[in-house]
Amino acid sequence: MKTPSHPLRSISNGTACALALALVMGVGSVDAAGVAVLKEWDFHRDCSAKPVAYQRIIDSRGPYLRLVTGGRDVDILRSKLADWIEVPAVIPQCLMEEQDVAPLRDSLAAIKRFAARYPRSAPLLEPVLGGVSGHLARFDAGEVRFEGAWIGRTELAAILESRSREAGRLRMREIEQVVLSETQRARGLVPLDGRWVTEKERLERSPTERTQLSDTLWPLMNPQIEGARVALKNLSALAGSQKGAAKVRTERFANAVRNLFLAEVRLSRQIITSTADAAKVAAHKRHARQWLKPNAFGTIRGDAARESNTKAAEIQIRSAGELEECRRGLLAQLQEADIVSADFHKLREHRAALILGDTVRAIAARRFPAGDFSPSFPDESLVAIRQKISSRK
Repeated sequence: MKTPSHPLRSISNGTACALALALVMGVGSVDAAGVAVLKEWDFHRDCSAKPVAYQRIIDSRGPYLRLVTGGRDVDILRSKLADWIEVPAVIPQCLMEEQDVAPLRDSLAAIKRFAARYPRSAPLLEPVLGGVSGHLARFDAGEVRFEGAWIGRTELAAILESRSREAGRLRMREIEQVVLSETQRARGLVPLDGRWVTEKERLERSPTERTQLSDTLWPLMNPQIEGARVALKNLSALAGSQKGAAKVRTERFANAVRNLFLAEVRLSRQIITSTADAAKVAAHKRHARQWLKPNAFGTIRGDAARESNTKAAEIQIRSAGELEECRRGLLAQLQEADIVSADFHKLREHRAALILGDTVRAIAARRFPAGDFSPSFPDESLVAIRQKISSRK
């Protein structure tokens, strides 16, 4: 068996133990996580296999596998990977019945068998065993896990009863709101900015007048992330004071703004990452050229050169795909925000439609200067609104 061109790099036992404990006890999740055991040769005994805690195993379909460890990645020949086991990434938020804990019992049994077969992995798996065993012990003692907390069944019954009563009160309030709405509409009234007004009053209000919604959006006059944060805070406060259709409209507007700027932030970060990836690609290609230069003995390292070129190609393809995905995501959010702008124009929220429309075009101009985005809400409508507002001043 050939020795790998890169020496095995493993993380310390202390770091690995902390990682394993975090995987079980944390509230987050990872793609996959567990412990792999490595052997230099197939005939080595299981008790000598070296453990490495990993977050993911990446198979490049070449002679090497990559173990993502959370620190420095570990590149190994695939023949050296003797075995591996995944550990529970999270404890389910709700464990109410035996069928809910059955997967944890199966995982615990498998981890125990693995630790017994590969004794050197036991220190890494001990926190996992302790964490899972502790949860199972509480269930076996009669407790249940509800929304991430262990409580007694009597306490759970009280919580569910309380929530049932609250749900009943909410349903009653909803019924009252429906009755009020039907009564007001029967009187010929229509909702406007949280009030019931006559159709004549609604039509008399100029569509370019300031409204509660438009007054919350002044920070977006500067369509940057800082302005978006303030505008979203204002929209949240406004939605909290509203009910019914007005609240739904405000929340829809807020979601459009939030998703639009989040998509732009993701694209910005990916552009930075792509720049770093480009530097990695250049380095791998440079290494490939170096491997192809004869050394002092006149030999070249063709295998090493191919490996470097393969890594460069993988990084390049992955980086380009992730960048394109972020671009498509921002385009989708621009289109959604453009639709929202058009819908609020129809609702006679002209100032709000103007501000969101201007924001959409500002982001599109700075991220897609080649004109990849084409708004469906016409520019002429925004110009007309702007002229009407100016004429009223």
